Amino acid sequence: MKEMMLQMMVMMMPAMKPMVYIGGLFMVLGVVLILARMFMPSPGVRSGIIWSGRILLFLGIFFIVCQFMGIWLGATPSINFGDPKKFEFNMYPFWQIGAVFFVVAIILGFLSGRGSTQTT
Repeated sequence: MKEMMLQMMVMMMPAMKPMVYIGGLFMVLGVVLILARMFMPSPGVRSGIIWSGRILLFLGIFFIVCQFMGIWLGATPSINFGDPKKFEFNMYPFWQIGAVFFVVAIILGFLSGRGSTQTT
């Protein structure tokens, strides 16, 4: 069982870097929508902020769980943002990436005004 999970983790590794970039795009989208909500408040902008936050929340939890599962399997899961051809190794553990996504999702949730009674 443990060997099968380790093989699954190795097979998933190429998909992790694009997921980080997708999360980065949703962070930028969330910031742009927050700025748009300040100047033109509408329900569509608010729902876009909420969905960006939900996707980031999912990605954050996913990366944190992957970190703990990787440690349980005896690996050190991290993503290299350097260029291996030039021997540049900028390794970031999954938990750090997940924590950034999680915190930004919480901030977007607060800034979306989800619990407010304001009708703008």
